[in-house]
Amino acid sequence: MNLKLKLYSPHAKQREFHSSKARYRVAAWGRQSGKSTACLNELVRQAWEHPNTRYWFVSPTYPQARIQYRRLIGMLWSCQEVMTKKNQTELRVKLINGSEISFRSGENFDGLRGETLHGVVVDEVRDQHPELWPLVLRPMLTTTQGWAAFVSTPNGFDSFYDLAERAKADKAWEFMRAPSTCNPLFTVDEYEAAKRELSEAEFAQEINAEFRDLNSGSVYVSFGDENLALTSPLIGSGQFSPMLPIVVGLDFNLSPMSWIIGQERAGDFYFFDEIYLKKSHTQEAALELIQRLRAMDLKAPTQVILAGDATGKAGQRAAAGKSDYAILCEMLTDAGIRFENRTPEANPGVKDRINTVNAKLKSATGSRHLFVNPKTCPNLVRDFQRVTWKQGGSFILDQTSNSDLTHISDAAGYVICAMSKMWQPQVGGVRVIRR
Repeated sequence: MNLKLKLYSPHAKQREFHSSKARYRVAAWGRQSGKSTACLNELVRQAWEHPNTRYWFVSPTYPQARIQYRRLIGMLWSCQEVMTKKNQTELRVKLINGSEISFRSGENFDGLRGETLHGVVVDEVRDQHPELWPLVLRPMLTTTQGWAAFVSTPNGFDSFYDLAERAKADKAWEFMRAPSTCNPLFTVDEYEAAKRELSEAEFAQEINAEFRDLNSGSVYVSFGDENLALTSPLIGSGQFSPMLPIVVGLDFNLSPMSWIIGQERAGDFYFFDEIYLKKSHTQEAALELIQRLRAMDLKAPTQVILAGDATGKAGQRAAAGKSDYAILCEMLTDAGIRFENRTPEANPGVKDRINTVNAKLKSATGSRHLFVNPKTCPNLVRDFQRVTWKQGGSFILDQTSNSDLTHISDAAGYVICAMSKMWQPQVGGVRVIRR
């Protein structure tokens, strides 16, 4: 019996991927561009057209590999007769023509050695170990002259960038790039939302699939003179409105104890005061905050919104086991100040926090949603100007060159993240194995 297997309807960039004749393909695609869908369909096509062959789909982690296995099963569910074996433990699918597709994790890549492959997809290369390809996977393709596809959203000038550069120079390789907009399901509304909410550099990387260095040099790359304001852009004049809550970002470093004070309105932030105390403690900073809040004569139902370092919820030995937040909240209550503590149970990742702040400083559309009074918040301005990434680190702030830096910008980042929607792509409609 001659069976014909009909796969999906690819968009233009997916067709380019499938039509490539290169032995090695490097695809830099934006988020939600359909790269995983293309790879799964390519594996099925190769396995179907070449009986008794073996292929791998290598994800960065085992849970991701399991997801891709389930996507493949879902894709073939309407024609189950083409599958003779489905092993959820081994994440392996065998077709009626004797070909196999297996899903692996690159976490413990040394344990992957041994099999002979006819083709392999390395997914999200940005999150894979650089030695996975040359030391483990490449030798497994030698005797079969097998092919490999490397797909990922860029992540700076890393090993995936090196593969892309090789693909541009080597005739046996091919490089292809696709922005998120190549996917018809990535709507104009999602594109514009991402452009508003991501920094220019992050938008270029995550959506337009461009290689950008977000992990070296200056941290707050979006900061400029346009972010400086002597009066509040939120209310048109003055420093604050007594009808809006005061937002306080908290970093509990003992020297300097760094708290930033401002207001938020419709996603815009203006910081107009800071508490920056050397060799201090929470009680002293709380007293200073209370004095400044009382002078503002606030009228809002919630007078203060707190958000800061989540590790401050741990108890202190020097304070009878009370956490920094317990001390601060008790003192605010005793002072008759109405407050809300929005500090999350865990801190956002450093990368997420910095990207969120950069997007507020200047989004990909060029709009600015974060402003600072340079006269009353000189330490925050200094941080935005001078904080850098640690050389050789992976999203690690340099806290050794100047120990006074990073703390107050951390405080600002905590409260901005707590009060901002951190962008996640939301694509409407029901989709199967679409990424």
